[in-house]
Amino acid sequence: MTIRGDSTEYDLLKKWTETLPFYEEPQSVTTCEIGVREGLGSKVIMMALKGRVGSNYKHIGIDPYGNLKYQHYDNSDEYTCDYTDEMRLEMQKDFSDHPEFSFFHMKDTDYMNYFSTQPTIYDLVHFDGPHMTKDVIREAVWFADRSRVGTRFIFDDYKKYGMEDIAKALDYFGFKIMQSGENKIMLQRF
Repeated sequence: MTIRGDSTEYDLLKKWTETLPFYEEPQSVTTCEIGVREGLGSKVIMMALKGRVGSNYKHIGIDPYGNLKYQHYDNSDEYTCDYTDEMRLEMQKDFSDHPEFSFFHMKDTDYMNYFSTQPTIYDLVHFDGPHMTKDVIREAVWFADRSRVGTRFIFDDYKKYGMEDIAKALDYFGFKIMQSGENKIMLQRF
């Protein structure tokens, strides 16, 4: 296995996933990571819920890979990211024994457009894809509209974009900041 991470505070991701509140017995549980890369975030989420959720659990990973050229941060120039197709193939191989894992090889916007009419409710979303404020707001509002009381949103590298604006937008849906670290922040819907 080559599952690795390129971030920090995976201990907080684990803690916030393990303590995910289910205010009513869910008929299904769905978690998601935007920006899978080498898979450690997805693995932490799935392992933290193992034993807590039944067979109606699915984890969705979204990542386009393919060395795309894009602007990663609000105040940066375009650059070509190093998300190779080889990395994607290795990640898919590493998760081949996880039936709860569904991978979508596409951009976040493509996923949101494609699944806009699906009735999926998301219980936890780890935002580790685009790091521009406008992109993260778009993702957060889309997933907030498909959340329930107790849903948690975890944002990676939150100090690198307009988290204050994102939190204000999510307040409309009942999300409140619960806890933060140096690199990750967690909001929960009430």
